[in-house]
Amino acid sequence: MDRAQRLLGGLSKSARIIEVGPSFNPLAPKRDGWNTFVVDHASREELLAKYAEQDTAQIEEVDFVWQGGSIADAVPPDQHGTFDAFIASHVIEHTTDVVTFLKAAETLIRADGIIVLAVPDKRKCFDFYRHPSTTADAIIAFQDRRVRHDARTHFEYAMRMSNKGGAPGWAMDDTRPSVVACTFDEADQQLALAMRPEYVDAHSWVFVPASFQLMFFELAAMGYLDLRVEEVVEAETTEFYAWLRKGRETLHASDLQAHRQRLMDRIVIELAEQSRQISASPLNKSRFAEDVADRLAEAELRIEAMQTVLEAVRASTRRRGLDRRKFQRLIAETSRSIPATGPAAVQHLVLLAEARRVLGVPGVSADVEVTSPIGDSR
Repeated sequence: MDRAQRLLGGLSKSARIIEVGPSFNPLAPKRDGWNTFVVDHASREELLAKYAEQDTAQIEEVDFVWQGGSIADAVPPDQHGTFDAFIASHVIEHTTDVVTFLKAAETLIRADGIIVLAVPDKRKCFDFYRHPSTTADAIIAFQDRRVRHDARTHFEYAMRMSNKGGAPGWAMDDTRPSVVACTFDEADQQLALAMRPEYVDAHSWVFVPASFQLMFFELAAMGYLDLRVEEVVEAETTEFYAWLRKGRETLHASDLQAHRQRLMDRIVIELAEQSRQISASPLNKSRFAEDVADRLAEAELRIEAMQTVLEAVRASTRRRGLDRRKFQRLIAETSRSIPATGPAAVQHLVLLAEARRVLGVPGVSADVEVTSPIGDSR
């Protein structure tokens, strides 16, 4: 099943669909028989000029031009509540006010309609180093009636942007180093973008699947939205998919708290999973395997060293007890046979430590013939 089939599953071509911002890559193209109405920030002619270097054959006629405010205001009121589906692929993260964006979707779909979203997953795209957006961020943007990205958004978007091998998105198990795109010399330029007279685009909203679910659950619980997240599915690379329907979840206060905490726990887990992509991370699978192998090798050396000490004890024990001089001599002979570098050094240190323990002294006295190939053993 390809990407479009996964996102449009359950929708027939006769369904009345509104697709937002498809530009040169629509999910439900009219030319394939879909009953789609296109909303975009410019007319088809303007999009053809803007995306001249792309496959412009995919660009379709734009039915409603939206250049700010609520998308619902760009659609004639007699069409509100008439759409079976509201589709937006990689659009929600660009919006300045995510609450107003989704309230418009509520207005446009039927009572049994569905909202279909494809959303960048920060763990698998160029937002890798950014922190997930919060419910507070969404509420403040809504209260401010934000129509332009602020300086903070422009700074975070540019200065934390990264890629792997030049690609903007990747799979979760991609351990190639992530390369930060902008140098710090560009910081002031990015901050200044907020002061430009024209709208300057940016990723304003950053999500992992659980943080997306938490934000919209809390916004609905607080009355900002009348929506519920019906399903979230992770894609193999770059993104995740979400399906929302009208009607917020109604939970008892204690259940609400438990659900919120489960999602917050999941956010922590998902961010920890992201750290596996960093080679130095303790959760990196290859690093973990190497650590386990090193610990097993060290344990084997320790066992071998202790066996040597036990053999020396047995060889040096007489009826009257331990012959300390013979024991010291055997340990010294073994010590000199161990290489001065590499894993054997661990074995040597254990050997000396066990010898001291057997002799019942904290260190080796001046008359003990035990030498260390890796330095002073005292």
